[in-house]
Amino acid sequence: MADFTVIKESEAPRPARQTGRLAARMREYEKFVEAVGSGKVGKLVPNRGETGRGIALRISRAAKRQGKAAETWVVDGTVYFKVS
Repeated sequence: MADFTVIKESEAPRPARQTGRLAARMREYEKFVEAVGSGKVGKLVPNRGETGRGIALRISRAAKRQGKAAETWVVDGTVYFKVS
């Protein structure tokens, strides 16, 4: 179990800001979500060092940021998703 402590706001470190690289990746996945229309399914094949589960999570989060829902599934390492 994690150790929980309450501290003063002034004692807490500042939150990390989004890097340009992270923001670019988020925009990339948002574009994937936008590209999948009704009755269509997106397909993403992970590159070296990526996992299907990680990609599926990024797609789900990108859809949520856009007020949409994404259904994702992974078959043989390839990620498929549809947006509603």
